[in-house]
Amino acid sequence: MVNILEKLAKKHNDWVRIVQSFGCDLMSSEDLVQDMYIRIHEYSQKNDNSILYNDQEVNYYFVYKVLRSIWLNTLTEKNKYVDSDISKHEKTTKEEINAKELADLIEHKLSSLYWYDRKIFELVYKDGISMLQISNKTGIDYCSIKRTIRKVKKILK
Repeated sequence: MVNILEKLAKKHNDWVRIVQSFGCDLMSSEDLVQDMYIRIHEYSQKNDNSILYNDQEVNYYFVYKVLRSIWLNTLTEKNKYVDSDISKHEKTTKEEINAKELADLIEHKLSSLYWYDRKIFELVYKDGISMLQISNKTGIDYCSIKRTIRKVKKILK
């Protein structure tokens, strides 16, 4: 096992360059390579020979895949970070209020429409029934339903 880590350490600069090719700076690259040593050491305790070719050379592809996996995991972790800034929360609340006002306005406009137009629109957008299903169940021409939906959208805009 120590033999594998020694062989990996001989190619340390190669591993750092590989990680830098992913777009990392030098410090982050060094950190990722250190993580790679830890992962491979843990893996080598279970499967000692699969990391080496002919018990001599390091399997570059295996190391590359480990480095890439670690790098992708760090990117994913960075994207999971949630900013707890209060002003963002206030913006969200304002956006929610604006969305509610808009929904109320749309509901008011819908209530003033002819009953047929309103019902077709509600079936498609509130109930989630496709225009083709409505056409098949009611016998109303598909193009008529599509024109009605287009007309209601135009009114709501």
